[in-house]
Amino acid sequence: MGIQKTIFFTLIVCGVFLSSWVDAATLTNISVRGNRRVGADAISNQILLKKGDALSSVKVRDSIKNIYKLGFFENIEVHSAEVLGGIELIFLVKEKPAIRKIDYEGYKKIGLSDIKEVVDIKEYAILDLSRIQNAKEKILKLYEQKGFFLAQVKHTIKSDEKTNEVDLVFHIEELDKVKIRTINFIGNQALSDEELKSVMATKEGNLLSWLTKSDNYQEEVLKGDLESLAYFYHTKGYVQVKLHPPLVSISSDKKWIYISVTVEEGDPYQIGALAYEGDLIFKEFQLKENRKIQPNVLFNRELLRQEVLRLADLYKNEGYAFANVNVKSEIREKDKKVDLTFDFEKGQKVYIGKIKITGNSNTRDKVIRREIKIYEGDLYHETKLRESIDRIRALGFFNDVSFTKPQGDRLDTLDILISVTERSTGALTVGAGWSSVDKFVANARISHNNLLGRGQQVALDAQIATGDNSSTRFSASFTEPYTLDTLWSSGFDAYNTETQTESYKELKTGGDLRVGHPLGDFLNTYLTYKLENVRLSDIKQTTGNQITAPGIVSSILNTWIFDKRNNRFEPTKGIYDRLSLEYAGIGGNNNFFKSIINHRFYMPLIFDSVFRINMEGGFLIRTTDKAIPATERFLLGGVSSLRGFEPLSLGPSVEGTNGELVIIGGDRVFFSNFEFEMPLIRQMGVKGVLFYDVGSAFNNVKLGKIRQDVGFGFRWFSPFGPLRVEVGFPIDPQPGEKKQVLQFAITPPF
Repeated sequence: MGIQKTIFFTLIVCGVFLSSWVDAATLTNISVRGNRRVGADAISNQILLKKGDALSSVKVRDSIKNIYKLGFFENIEVHSAEVLGGIELIFLVKEKPAIRKIDYEGYKKIGLSDIKEVVDIKEYAILDLSRIQNAKEKILKLYEQKGFFLAQVKHTIKSDEKTNEVDLVFHIEELDKVKIRTINFIGNQALSDEELKSVMATKEGNLLSWLTKSDNYQEEVLKGDLESLAYFYHTKGYVQVKLHPPLVSISSDKKWIYISVTVEEGDPYQIGALAYEGDLIFKEFQLKENRKIQPNVLFNRELLRQEVLRLADLYKNEGYAFANVNVKSEIREKDKKVDLTFDFEKGQKVYIGKIKITGNSNTRDKVIRREIKIYEGDLYHETKLRESIDRIRALGFFNDVSFTKPQGDRLDTLDILISVTERSTGALTVGAGWSSVDKFVANARISHNNLLGRGQQVALDAQIATGDNSSTRFSASFTEPYTLDTLWSSGFDAYNTETQTESYKELKTGGDLRVGHPLGDFLNTYLTYKLENVRLSDIKQTTGNQITAPGIVSSILNTWIFDKRNNRFEPTKGIYDRLSLEYAGIGGNNNFFKSIINHRFYMPLIFDSVFRINMEGGFLIRTTDKAIPATERFLLGGVSSLRGFEPLSLGPSVEGTNGELVIIGGDRVFFSNFEFEMPLIRQMGVKGVLFYDVGSAFNNVKLGKIRQDVGFGFRWFSPFGPLRVEVGFPIDPQPGEKKQVLQFAITPPF
């Protein structure tokens, strides 16, 4: 008999048998029985009768209702017994079972913690079937948000009669995600479907969807996409655009989703008058300097945001840390313009209080503090603070760098709390593998980029490779970025390498000593003395004997580096420029001048992707009558230059004594790499890359044949080092050249 029927039956019994007692019977005692977890007092407080009262069937019935409303009981009965002097009432209750344990089965694609977060039933709560049904609906809603529209949730209850407890089990059948088949836009005229789709995180299915999962429907992601679309329209001048809630439909087999978004674009608007008001501490011409927006140009919300930040920084760089810039806009419908007024609230001047650093259990405080360009007691300066945080990130020692600005000891001071999360900067690697460049490779490497937490860099490296281009390399290096706590850097390199090329085998033994000093916040110069003994063997003879043994190379190298990347090891934003000038002839057997210039550009794009450019050019001239050593000449091809060609296979060549062409390299070179890098498996750090390379190695001013290639690849910053697998396709391959080149290497990208 169900709970409701039981209570109804009990009330009828009370109504029939107690009605005759109402005027004659007096209650001598009221007791509660059958309760285990609920206290008798809690039940008694709901009973409307007391000892000495005249028995009332109405009050008994209402008492039963009150007890049931507590929610702890599935059956309530009232028994009576005649005793001396009146009637004793006994309230016999049967408690609902408690949930002893809650288990979940069948989940794989959504974490248990996420499922538990939406289920509001806790262990040892009273069993309530309506709450269980509600929990199942919430689990299904969670799965729908993640794209699992076919998911099913059932439950079972296992009872323990002895303890009046149950075990609740949710059985989840996930099935496959529902994929997005098409995304349609209705009403868009100014911007095409493809333009609008490009700013959305929600994507239609494509060849890479199995990796990126971007075609999995997620309701919250789609909501965010609508905001992105509105923002995108605002950057194009459409300030009155309206995006209606998307219409989402599912195919009859529940495998595909179709999304339609209706757009009311409106008209494009230009920026009208610009005005400034409020707490003005600058002249108007100062506020206008370097501003991001101008009157009578198309309204752009992104440029407006940047302008607000720029204006706020002007104030914050004068010590007004809490300065705020509000934008008042007035739309002129007739002229299709938006007038903007920047309203300044400067607040009070603030000074830097204490600068505290947390999270650096290995890295010494001074290694971090020497990158900070603000000091305790200084007037607050927003730009210097941001640049300081960027410099700390650029060290590459930390996974995360953040800061907060708590109130200092006084109202006019702010403390700076810098929090870092350290990453592993040391590695011991012993391994073997196969490389398309070096064939079989065995290597051992000990390195640390933050030795003893001092910021020093040290590395010992040994590698042996077999194959056509066999090589043996042994090297050691050390760098102290702040020698004796000064701004001077110092270091050395020592190496012994043996390399087999198509034209000769090279054995190089040498080393260098270097010192450096900053010339600005991002500009450094280095002076290096290099001494090498270079020997050649297995030389392919040419008709003019262009390949000769270099002997001793003694040179001075001056290097200028401008580095404004956000991270030295995995840059995603900024620029890097390097100019090297090398003069050989300070003793030794060789005399030449060599210069190389390198430019790198990094720009973050949507979805954590990065656009990269690497451009390099160089020239080599002799300073005496001696020939330029072949080992110093320029060759292209391979993972470090043109990836659609075999390593060191591109460059000027001459005729060998046996009639074959022998590559000798050029005295001029230029090449460029263009890359689009995107995350594929974020948890593992796996990335994909699309690239285009172009360049040429040539002699004198005769440019020679420009070579090009395109391709794709995969990258993984593994515990063994940065692994790269790249496939290049030469554009217009020449006879004898491969139509595609697969290269695997353990080396970082530019």
